[in-house]
Amino acid sequence: MFQTILSDISEWLSINFLPILYSLIIVIILYFLYYVIRRQILRLKRKEKFDQTTAKNLLSFTKISIFFIASIALSIIFIEAFGVLAGIFTVAGGTIIGFAAMNTIGNIIAGLIVMVSRPFEVGDRVMYMDKLADVIDIKLVYTVLKDIDGVIISIPNQKLLKNEIQNYGKDRILRREVFMTADYEVDPRMVEKALLEAAEKFQNILKYPAPRVDLYDFQDYAIKYRLLVYINNSKIIPRFNHDLRKAVFFSCKEFKIDISTPTLIMSLGEKEEKKIDEVMVEETPDIKKTMED
Repeated sequence: MFQTILSDISEWLSINFLPILYSLIIVIILYFLYYVIRRQILRLKRKEKFDQTTAKNLLSFTKISIFFIASIALSIIFIEAFGVLAGIFTVAGGTIIGFAAMNTIGNIIAGLIVMVSRPFEVGDRVMYMDKLADVIDIKLVYTVLKDIDGVIISIPNQKLLKNEIQNYGKDRILRREVFMTADYEVDPRMVEKALLEAAEKFQNILKYPAPRVDLYDFQDYAIKYRLLVYINNSKIIPRFNHDLRKAVFFSCKEFKIDISTPTLIMSLGEKEEKKIDEVMVEETPDIKKTMED
């Protein structure tokens, strides 16, 4: 029985010698191709043309592509050796894999677009779907983010490209602003002094560009002001915004600046008092007459 098996194997090898030889040649060529591409990618990485994440993803894409080409080539070579049954399995399997891999291939293409266009890099802080998050890793199929609550978010690259992404970077100069209103009776110079003193309390605000106060708009019942400051650390944005607004609030209180559109409130209050006085004046004679009767 053992001799029969060996005889069958030997016969199969002799019949399929050429397909096996072609397969070995294809495998050697593809391996050599991968070696050349890998060497080129690593060389560009050393020259800092690619960052580590891009180089890693390109190597992964090269492996997948070469494996895919090898699978197709070997299937074509051996389809005759295994007959019609192998052909049926190849077509059926290819169809199933094709449908299953459709989204994956789309995400891989989107991943390559991200790597080429480089809208962000690992370590950048981005605003995605109204969430602040840090880019942890960029893979071929999906990108990994970590939001400010420490939650890890894995986003398919196709979905990532369909939405707007605001990139705050790592060390870029970022502008932050706070708006407030003050009565027309308040001297704008005093408002400017109050807001600039609020900004002076922060060590992480850049000296250049220097903080400034803009008289932003003349509204119906108040003047709208804007405090502009600049920072270079995107990771402190949520807490910094809160602390800056709080500093502006307390600074205005120290300078006795009412930021609740006081003219409007006073105007409405005066109108209400005037109406009450008019009603009292009209009702007083009647009350006196009633008392006399």
